[in-house]
Order: sequence, then structure tokens, then C-alpha cells
Amino acid sequence: MPKVSLIFLFILYQNLFFSQSVKGFQIPDSLKTKSFEQLEKSYRETFQVNDKAMLYANTFLTKAKKEQNIVKQIDGYFLIFTKSKNIQYVDSIQTIIKKSNKINGLSHGNYKIGNIYYNSGKYDLALSSYIQALTYAKKDNDKKRIVLIKNAIGDIKFLIGDYEEALQIFRKNYKYIRYKDSEDPSNYLSILFSLANTYNAIGKHDSAYIYGNLGKSKSILYQSRYYIKIFDISNHITEYYLKNYPQSIVGFKKNINSLKKNDIGNLQVTYMYLSLNYQKLNNEREYLHYFTKMDSLQKKTNIVDKNLIELYKNSLRYYEKQGNQEKQLYLIDRLIKLNQTIYESNYTFSKEIHQKFDTPELLEQKEKLISNLDNRNTLLYWLLGGGGILLFIFIYLYNINRKNLKIYQMQAQKLVDKPTERLTVDQLDLESQIIQIDKSLTTDEKTDKGKNQTPESVQLTLLVKLHEFENSKAFLNKNMNLDFLSKELNTNRTYLSRSINELKGKNFSKYLNELRINFVITELKSDKKLRLKTIAAIAEEVGFNNVESFTKAFKNITGTLPSYFIKALQQNNNKL
Repeated sequence: MPKVSLIFLFILYQNLFFSQSVKGFQIPDSLKTKSFEQLEKSYRETFQVNDKAMLYANTFLTKAKKEQNIVKQIDGYFLIFTKSKNIQYVDSIQTIIKKSNKINGLSHGNYKIGNIYYNSGKYDLALSSYIQALTYAKKDNDKKRIVLIKNAIGDIKFLIGDYEEALQIFRKNYKYIRYKDSEDPSNYLSILFSLANTYNAIGKHDSAYIYGNLGKSKSILYQSRYYIKIFDISNHITEYYLKNYPQSIVGFKKNINSLKKNDIGNLQVTYMYLSLNYQKLNNEREYLHYFTKMDSLQKKTNIVDKNLIELYKNSLRYYEKQGNQEKQLYLIDRLIKLNQTIYESNYTFSKEIHQKFDTPELLEQKEKLISNLDNRNTLLYWLLGGGGILLFIFIYLYNINRKNLKIYQMQAQKLVDKPTERLTVDQLDLESQIIQIDKSLTTDEKTDKGKNQTPESVQLTLLVKLHEFENSKAFLNKNMNLDFLSKELNTNRTYLSRSINELKGKNFSKYLNELRINFVITELKSDKKLRLKTIAAIAEEVGFNNVESFTKAFKNITGTLPSYFIKALQQNNNKL
């Protein structure tokens, strides 16, 4: 089971339930033939339902000990910890890895120890364990484990507010795991969840909703009750940021009863966002009702979030108007403690993560660059010494390239000067198109359509659905293709392809690329922060799988390259 990752990195409440010791445990006859995979699946299925999960965890660990399987023993102790919250299982894992001394065991063991510390709120100890695990994973060249460890470090970066840096880690990790979801569902869902949360944190709520819905559908596919629940909560958080307050409220309220049973951490999150929703709706009565509930839980969990400061300040203003000095003193005291927790501890910890993780990563990157430069210099010496012909070809191509560059610069400036195109179709335009299609067919044509034409009723239906597809910006989904969209629109591939050709005057590939490129042009014109990102990051954000396909599509549609367009935008801003 992967590291537990809750909404905005909320840790589970430290309940008073402790597991039975595995010592003296006897595997029931009904479980003796079960594999590790079957036991873990049963553990996940019963985790939120009853205490039977501990039976599967103890069986898992006892089986691993009998088979002397080091990695599975570590996993067994982590399963028991996840249910019991007994941090002493760190000692058990440390004892195992000291005896084994194998690199994969050391890496896996330190990673799981880091997860235990993380879920116990001991983030400094978690970071130290993750750094150790990463060192061993790199020695072992274990790419999968490197991704998981870096994702855990990304979670810590998120926790201290380094959202952009966390997002870079999550994007790289998703790039690695996106086609391996069936091989490793839990870690795939964990990374998707980190992406959805971080997009919300940086204000990219449409992207958060896309990844949140993808995560929820995948959770249902893999029957993961845990992730179905937290993706559901994540989507209701996104609805709040998208200002769908009534929808967000209904979604949060339906989860309250189930969360009261065994998830006090997410219950606090639910109360917090219910407070925020009602605050936006200016409903003071409901706002204070859920704020009071949230405040009561926060004192037990010590879970903090930047939104808490806003809520406590708003409540303080309310009681100032009421003249309630007792409440004012209470809230001022709460605010002082929250500020100390959120800002002072995070500042100290931020320095630590930069020293222990960022600096070594940068040094490693620097060594690679130096190595690449050495290789380039060797090539240059060869060219100067005996590569005259290649040098001549290079100069010739360079001159041609210079001409192309001037064309790119001119086209980029034209694109900057061109008024921003409207990306969505409003209702009047849609109705106009429907009438036009209806009139374009005479009575005879409607009855004697050729075999290769789409039926008018299908065409009209697809026009409306394509309108919704464009306005919802679903074209930014990286998995979008003709087959995917036909399933989403509940039609067949042939009708959809033919209708796009008839309605849009272009094939599906060109239609999809134009939607994405027009969208990114508008975003780049209005969002200065987006221009600071790498071309690769921008390409991924608008649905392209790699830089090459994005650059090619941008060039085909605009006649210039994205880098020249961004440069022209920056120069234009400097002139203003």
C-alpha cells in the first residue's frame, strides 16, 4: 500500500486503537493459500469498513516472515502501522533492513519508514528517511522507486508551500507512470491525486478538475474505496474554487456521516470547506456552525492549512462587530498559534529541504551538464581538425535557418498583434449553426442521403456535444483521441470523425490541435507566469504528450514557434 496521501497532505488522526502483536499469531486455514496480492487487496477493501483489515495485515506479515521475504516483511509492518498508527513499527523495519543490508531492502525500508514518519506528522524525520532511500535507489538504478520517493518529497514541498517545485516533480512522475496504471494502480492514483491538489493550490482549477475526475474514474475501475473517497472530496474542493458553491456544499455534506466513523482528518477538511462555501454565500449562521465544528476538530488533529488563517480572521471580524470580547480573545490566541505553526516551522523546514534535497539534485544536474559540455567540446575539436565538410554544411544550414528565423519572428509579431480569438461558442452561435445545418438539407436530401453522409439527427446531436466539449476545455486532457472522445460523447468513431469533417471542415487531429493551440495562445497573452515556464511544461499543460508534437502543431497553425511567440509577447510588454 502506498504512502497515505490525503487532501492537502492531511494526515490521518492518531486514534487510540493499537494492533495486536504479530507474535504468536496463527494464520487462519482460510487464508493459508492466499497470495500477498490477494491479502493486500482484502486489506484495502476492509480498511474503512471494520477491524478485519488487521487480520489480513498480520497474515501478510506472518507469511512474509515464514518465507524470509525482506521487502514483504517491510510492507507487512507498514500495513499494520497504517491501521494502528503505532509509530514503534519504525524500529521493527530498521531491525529488518540492518540484518539484510541489501540495497533494494535498504531503499524500500527507508522509504516506508519515511511514510510512517510523514503520516505521523514528523516531517523532518520523514525527509531524512526519504533522502536515505533515494540514495540507495539511485545506486540500484531503481527508476520506479526513485519516482515514488521523489513524489513523497514533492508532497513535503507541497506541505511547506513550494507548489511550483512540487508540481514539477509530480509532472515528471506522472509522465513516467501514466501508461503503467494497470501495473501499479495505487501509486498511479497517488500521483494523480498529488497533481490534482497542486493544480488547485496554484490556481489551475480546470486542470485540477480534469485530473480529479480522471482519478475518480480510475479509482472506480480499480475498486479502490479509499481513493474514490478522497478524489470525491478533492473534486468538491475544486468546485469551491470554481465558485460552484451549492454543488460543493451538497457534495461535502453527503460524506459527513461516513467520515465521522473513521476519518477525523478529512472530516475537518469537510467542515473547513463547508465554512468557506457558506462564507462566500454570506450565510453567517451556517458559516459559524461549520467553523465551530472545524475549530473543535483542529485542536485535536493539529492539521493546518493556509485557508484556516482566512477563516479565523473572518470569525474574529464577526465577533468584533458583535462586541463579544471573550470570543475575540479566544480567536486571537488561536491565530497566534496557527501563524507560528504554519509560517515559522515551515520556514525552518523549507531551508532543510533545500539543503538536503534541492542542492544535491542541482549538483547532480551540474555534473551532467559539465559532462555534456566536455562531449561537445570534443566534437568541436574534431570539427575544427578534420570536419571541414561538415562545417561547410553547418554554415549553409545556418544561413537557411536565419531566413526561417526572420519569418518566425515576423509571424510571432503578427500573432501578438492579432486580436484574441474567442475560444468558446455561445448559445446563440450554437443555435445559429443548428438552424444552418437544418436549412442546408432540402426535403429530398433528407430522405435520400448518401451512404457516406452522417444522418442529420446524429449530426445535430454531435454539434451540441462538441459545443460542450469545447466550452468545458476537455480537449486539454492528454488522453484525448478519436476513440476516447467517441466514448465520452456516446457515439461511434465513424460518425464522430465524419461529423467533425462536415461541421468543422477539418479532420479530428487538426480540430484537436487548433483547439489546444488557440487556447494556449490566449493563455500566454493573459498569463505572464505561464510564459516563464518551459516549453515542455506548457506543452504538457495543454494536452500534448511531448515538446515535439506541441511545437510542430504550433508551427503548422501559426507559422511560428512557441518560443518566438513568447519572446515577442515579452518584448511587447517591455515597450508598454
